[in-house]
Amino acid sequence: MNIRSRAQARSAALVCALLLTRATARADEPVLTPPKLVHPVDAPDPREPAARVRAAVELAIDVDRSGAVTGATVTRSAGEALDQAAIAAARNLTFEPATRDGASVSARIRYEYVFAAAVPEATPAAPAPPAAETGSVAGVALAREGDAPLAGASIVVTTDGGSTFRATTDARGSWRIDGVPARPIHIVVTKEGHVASRADETLEPNELVEVKLRLDEIPDPEAFVATARVEAPPREVTKRTLAREELTRIAGTRGDPLRAVELLPGVSRPAFSGTVPILRGANPDDSQVFVEGAPVPGLYHFGGLTSVIHSRVLESVELYPSNFSVRYGRKAGGVIEARLRDPRTDGLHGIADLSLIDSSLVVETPIGDKVGVLAAVRRSNVDAVLNSAASTADFAITAAPVYWDYQTVAAYRPTDQDRIRLLAYGSSDRLAMVLANPADADPSVRGALDLKTVFHNVQLGYRHRFRGGSETNTEVTYSRLDGLGVFGDIADMVYGSDIMQGRSEVISVVSPAVRLVAGLDVQATHFNARFRGVGITAGEGDQPLTFATARRFAVDLASWIVQPAAYLEAGLRPVPTVLIVPGVRADYTDLVDRSSVDPRLSTRWEVGDTTTLKAGAGKFTQVPREQDAIPSLGNPRLLLTKALHVSAGVEQKIGERVSTSVEGFAKWLDDVVTGTPDGRAPFFENSQNGRIFGAELLVRVKPTGRFFGFVSYTLMRSERQPEGGPWRLFDRDQPHILNATGNYRLGRGWEVGASFRYTSGTPYTPVVAATYEASRDVYEPRLGASMSARNGAFTRLDARVEKKWTFALWSLAVYLDVQNVLNSPNREGYSYNYDYTRRQGVRGLPVFPSLGIRGEL
Repeated sequence: MNIRSRAQARSAALVCALLLTRATARADEPVLTPPKLVHPVDAPDPREPAARVRAAVELAIDVDRSGAVTGATVTRSAGEALDQAAIAAARNLTFEPATRDGASVSARIRYEYVFAAAVPEATPAAPAPPAAETGSVAGVALAREGDAPLAGASIVVTTDGGSTFRATTDARGSWRIDGVPARPIHIVVTKEGHVASRADETLEPNELVEVKLRLDEIPDPEAFVATARVEAPPREVTKRTLAREELTRIAGTRGDPLRAVELLPGVSRPAFSGTVPILRGANPDDSQVFVEGAPVPGLYHFGGLTSVIHSRVLESVELYPSNFSVRYGRKAGGVIEARLRDPRTDGLHGIADLSLIDSSLVVETPIGDKVGVLAAVRRSNVDAVLNSAASTADFAITAAPVYWDYQTVAAYRPTDQDRIRLLAYGSSDRLAMVLANPADADPSVRGALDLKTVFHNVQLGYRHRFRGGSETNTEVTYSRLDGLGVFGDIADMVYGSDIMQGRSEVISVVSPAVRLVAGLDVQATHFNARFRGVGITAGEGDQPLTFATARRFAVDLASWIVQPAAYLEAGLRPVPTVLIVPGVRADYTDLVDRSSVDPRLSTRWEVGDTTTLKAGAGKFTQVPREQDAIPSLGNPRLLLTKALHVSAGVEQKIGERVSTSVEGFAKWLDDVVTGTPDGRAPFFENSQNGRIFGAELLVRVKPTGRFFGFVSYTLMRSERQPEGGPWRLFDRDQPHILNATGNYRLGRGWEVGASFRYTSGTPYTPVVAATYEASRDVYEPRLGASMSARNGAFTRLDARVEKKWTFALWSLAVYLDVQNVLNSPNREGYSYNYDYTRRQGVRGLPVFPSLGIRGEL
């Protein structure tokens, strides 16, 4: 154990000191106090650094009347070498002796030495969690015989940082402590005439940990049972992730961390119906959402009200707006990856949530000692609210909007080094309505509108960790995607795909300064579709404003697409403060029979304890959409879209509470796919270039006590250049993006928060006049300069208030989350009358309250 572990040893002394708490004795019973550790001793790790994995040795230690250790025996072994190291160290421990009615007595205690796994210097150390991030601890103390509540029992909670908190149980044996720093905690319950009981938990920010501890009666007045833990501080690779515990209370997100992604720097607001955010000025189709390494169609349900993964199942969200790892490919924009947590194995847990928007249920439980299972399901309530409204003459809701989703996780850990995990999750969205009267400007826009998307993913994964920090991960995923779209008299389509994806990755620790990652990423897709109606365009730029005169066709198709890839990445640390990460990825797709090789490089330099400089550059290649490249529907001779990403920035800590980061970025796009100008074969071509540049600022106040929040600002410009034409604005360009959010705990279970968003309006091409087409009896619009007008700015204020009641074994919360409190119109575009002489703004989401109740077990 190194020098840093001595601080942990001192923390262990505090753990032993917990047992010093004196109970209030009855007149006919002795007053007992356990030994107190006053001189901890490190246990040196005898193993070679490359062979060190986490191990623990538990000892039974005899302490005599003077506080000296007279004997130590192993009660749980970790191997001969570690056992002997722990025994040798334990014999040099010094205690204050145990007492009985004030007189020194001998005692026996349990003591545990934990030897940490070695992590190579090539991986940056994960910073210790801020001590000021707090949560609550509660529980109940019971006698083991008969489960009788133990009133007046003493509770002592200590943290790995050395903080100590005390409480006393009430008549029901219940207790609660608020404001405990979020980190590993150790809970000890003592009661006269009983053996002390202990629990070790990890407390997350703004969460409640509940424990039930049963105490045995003391068989011998001079016997004490306790466990002290001495552990070297762990070190692991620091990842830039979005933890669900931090962002489940942001106003306007309904506790959804994936919705909170929109508030981060570099993330532009999607359209009202968008399912993928716009990452650093990229087209939404240029970015990909992954769940545990497998692609999913989108991040949100229809309308963007909530994400497709329940927030209480999420472990973390990783956002890469550009310059992402070679682990990801086939996209030139950005990447969002959601990771699901393993089920808890400390007992049965459940969450039930009912609101005006949706209802959900989460249940998790252990099965034996090595298996945990979790299941979550959710269904929308919006359809019930809207269907209760009276239909108008022009618009009638028939079956929508409706969404549901589910997630199941089963994790099996046969050994400490192995994990086998089975995931199954899916989502469904449907929106259906009837347009009774045709639109003024386009008579073809009438009839039924019916949209449906359903996907199911099943994944089997295996992970093995070797001594020295190396590991292997293998995952196989099957995905099924089905969809239909009926757009009145305009078009109807049915599509489906079966996707098999396999990913196998090896992480090898070659030396303390070299870490290698090598992987295979293979995707095979069977795609089928039937389409009848108006021709599809690439979805960006100057699109036809009427469908009555557009090209119509019919097509049925089915095709296999195979896309293998391999990647190699290294983590090089020439000196402890510099990390250099070069990588290369090779891809092939038989969709258009083309391949690519993408080199990438990133680096981080830690300047002192508070400043980090970072930079990166790389080549990224994107595969065309299936519908853009399949014969008879698209162009099978399309090229791959290419992008160059560069970025540089600085991260700065300001004290323990505040951190800032500033970053500049740029992207250059070549061979962007767009529709042909006249809508004729080959329908799509690589006829557009792009450029994006900007800067981001993030100022964050960490959850320290009652308040947390952050402010983000992005200044950005995104442009496109049609072949042979001038540069113009991208149709989702948003130059100014300002977000601010804050949350404050008032106490007594009350919590309030607010979020404010401002983004520049998106550009559009204005209609300057119209020409009457007598043969079709419609007015054909004439367009002005491309993307020369801009919609009004988007502004939205959201507010949230919650009241929570916490009981011994469960909690109840009532909350109100209101989106768009000021009812800002937030125009999403315009609709026109029949001759384009008048227009009316199409407003976005109005004020949208969600009142809900949540119970947690």
